[in-house]
This record gives sequence, structure tokens and C-alpha cells, in this order.
Amino acid sequence: MIKAKLSNIGKDIFTIISELVQDTDIINLSKIAPDIQCSDKLTELSIEYIKQKSGEYAHPDGLLELREAISEKIEKRCGVNFSALNEITITAGATQAMYTAISSFVSEGDEVVIFEPAINSYVPAIVSCGGRPVFVQLKHPDYRIDWEAVQKIINTRTKLIIINTPHIPTGAIFTDEDIAQLRKITNGTKINVISDEVFEHMVYDKQKHVSVLCNEQLAERSIVVSSFGVSFNVPGWKIGYCVASEKLMAQIRKNQLFQVNSVNTPLQYALADYLRSKIDYNSISKKFEKKRDLMVELLKDSRFEIIPTQSTFYQLIDYSAISNEKDTEFARKLMDNYGVALFPLSVFYHDTIDNKILGLSFAREEQILKQAAKKLAQV
Repeated sequence: MIKAKLSNIGKDIFTIISELVQDTDIINLSKIAPDIQCSDKLTELSIEYIKQKSGEYAHPDGLLELREAISEKIEKRCGVNFSALNEITITAGATQAMYTAISSFVSEGDEVVIFEPAINSYVPAIVSCGGRPVFVQLKHPDYRIDWEAVQKIINTRTKLIIINTPHIPTGAIFTDEDIAQLRKITNGTKINVISDEVFEHMVYDKQKHVSVLCNEQLAERSIVVSSFGVSFNVPGWKIGYCVASEKLMAQIRKNQLFQVNSVNTPLQYALADYLRSKIDYNSISKKFEKKRDLMVELLKDSRFEIIPTQSTFYQLIDYSAISNEKDTEFARKLMDNYGVALFPLSVFYHDTIDNKILGLSFAREEQILKQAAKKLAQV
């Protein structure tokens, strides 16, 4: 009998909840795609290029014009240049980029450091390559990294450290001190870093996104994964990218060529044109910060304790003052008795750590948020 590599891996929590609420009146605040539509300009560009370019394959590394636009964006942010020819690759979304990056560097027996709570796509990629995930818990309740704990688990088998900033689903963000600590731990080693930065343009309260690309030493050993889906409200397009030094990117492209080969051509053209227009990334952040503030205001008189979020469109809430039930059970009770679907945080830990925390997405229409909050206020 052939044993499946990922026999113990099941559906992610967002898919499970989506299936449970289908054809019901339950308000789904676990919906991972925002209700906000993409800009009219991007829609018009996509239609134009679908008419013109649908019969073409894009280059396996991605449309050069789009890679050049990404290079320009990074240079404006970090003041460093990454070659569009050799150091930027377009991918079929961030999940594929993560899998390709992990599978390019992890072999049998290698260890990969992961910070929990963690989204579900990292571990399957590691396991399928014969690697072993090594878990470090982010410190509750502010979800900071204990770098001393990280240092203790580093050894000669450590191949990768995967970081996620802005962090899903806690909303924590890296600081300059985190960058300094990561640089210190990896200095003089052969450890590479994969940095999941999909929510790079959703950071609140006048704080900034700190990328590993902005640190010269870390940039040399890092692969950054990002996506246009979150920033421009087009998750269904499944177009992302990764950035790395030429040496690392050469390895990634070997896998990319056979795993994906080519990414949607007309939509790459549309994104290339759109990136070269005057995009106000600050307005993207402000739009979601306003939604976060609304949700916090709506829940302030409820029995839930709000855990401050600094980024993304996820908000965590503590229900320990209400119930001692497991978060999975309490989340189901909210669905069945109050008609609101939230996600339990314990499913983002390999050993299902339960701190009585639930999460929600505030990337919904204002009226939906108000209806959901009214129901939650009754708990």
C-alpha cells in the first residue's frame, strides 16, 4: 500500500467554516476574501489585456514588465535594487510561491523553524519534502518572538527559518529589533529565511512594515513572498511573486519551471500597467484601519476582550471571561446559537494550544460587521 505523504493533513479552518455556513443565514466573519472590489482601473486593464493577450504564454519567470515594476516598488521602499531579470519571479499566488521556495531548499532530515500560531500552508510543504518543522510559540498575548527560545533550537540541521510579517492571523508586525535578532541568529550560518509578507501594505497606527529586504545582510539569505491579491483586492487572480538574491532565485526557478511553468499572461500585463500608475498604498492601509476601528468600537461594550491588531484584516478576541469551553466548541456555539462564524485560534498550533481566543475578519461590508457585532454583543 502506498502511504500518502500528507495523510494527516486535512482541510483548513476557513474552508471548513465556509462549508458549514453555506446555504445558511450565519454571518461568516471567517471569510478570507475581502468584500471590497478591486479598482475600476485595474478591472478595465484586465479586460483590455484579456482581449489582447489570452493566446500567449508568459515567460516562466514572469512578465518582464511586471518584474521591473516590482523592482521599482522595492527600490522606493528599501532603497535597494533587485534585478528584474534574475532576482524576481512571478508565481501563481503566495501559497505556490511558499511551496516552491520551501521545496527548493528543504531535503530529507532538514529542520525548519516555524512560529505559531501559523497558517496551514507551511507544514505540508515541509513534510512533503522530508523536512521536520520545529515550532516556536509567539508570546501570548502580544505575539512577539522569544529570540532566546529560537537560539536554543538552532542546530546544524536547521535549514530554514520561516517568518510571517505582518502576521496572520494575529496582526503582529516585525520591528527593527526583530530584524536585528534574526540577523544575529543567522549570521555565520547556512540558514536561509523565507519571509511571508503578503500583508505588507496593511499596517496601522502610523507604524511601518519592516522587510528583510531592507537589511543588506538578511536580504542575501532571504526569500520574500508577497501577493497582489491582498493589496489590490484580487485574491481570485492568484498572482504573487518572490524576491531573492540571484543565487537563491536560481534554485527557486528550477522548481518553478516544472511546478507551474507559466502564470496568467493578461493579468500580469494588467498588474504591470497598474503598478506603474500612482498607487496610494497608504489609502489601502487606511481603508482597512477604518474597518478595524469600527469593529473595535462595535465590540467595546461586549464581554469579549479585544486583542489589539497592528496589521492584516484579522482581529483576535479573548472570550475567557465568558466561557471556559474549548475554542472550537465555543466557536461552534456562536454559530449555532448566535448566527456568527468566527475561527478558533487553536487550529493554528500543531498541538492545538487553547488560550480561549477566537478570530474574525473585518474585511466585510460595514452593514455586515454591524449585524455581526449586534449578535456578538448578546453573548
